[in-house]
Amino acid sequence: MTEPILMIYVYKKVEDGKVVSAFRINVYRNMAVAVYEDDKLQGGEVLDVFPGTLDHIVRTVNRYYQKETDDLIIYGEKTLVDSLLDRLED
Repeated sequence: MTEPILMIYVYKKVEDGKVVSAFRINVYRNMAVAVYEDDKLQGGEVLDVFPGTLDHIVRTVNRYYQKETDDLIIYGEKTLVDSLLDRLED
């Protein structure tokens, strides 16, 4: 019951494909939280808390995601995932 309605993972990788850090964005009904963690496993660091609107989510994903090198994984309600993917492709 307390799961986010949308979970977005951005995995930062180096040239050999090793994951060196990750950003996770958890979207709830009224807010979203962006968390960063590196590969030293010292715990996540909250980077931002922002409104959970599609515009804010797209801006935040675009801030951290580099299409050429990063992996982007999105879980959540189908309509939200589809809307987010449509906006990210623009």
